[in-house]
Amino acid sequence: MAIKINLNTTVIPVEIGTFKFEINMTDEKEKAFQEKINDFLKQAQTLNEDQPEEEKALRNMVEEMFDTLLENGAFEKLYNHTPNIGILLGVLMDLIASFGKEARNRVIPNSALKVLEKKVKKSEKTGEENEWDGL
Repeated sequence: MAIKINLNTTVIPVEIGTFKFEINMTDEKEKAFQEKINDFLKQAQTLNEDQPEEEKALRNMVEEMFDTLLENGAFEKLYNHTPNIGILLGVLMDLIASFGKEARNRVIPNSALKVLEKKVKKSEKTGEENEWDGL
């Protein structure tokens, strides 16, 4: 008898309104995305919204993030549909939060986390360490 284990794909489908995109989440791309997201968040915090040149800088940053995370031209598609940088910034923040959640789930799937949590609780009750027999 053969053992069959499904292998998940690295492609994450993303739907924003009627638009469909895909993020190919290899380990290398995930690390690069995370660095890009961290840089974006740091830069966004320093902007002064009352200055017109900083509004343009924010628009450029949002455009770069959408195009990097999704695909080249993603920002233009979204902006042509919804020409409001504030709304798109909110969409981007939702995308970043969802990206983080999905990335965590792919590192350790929920099913594995449940088994690990159960084993940790059992070990805490019995006072034993590394009680991993019979996973």
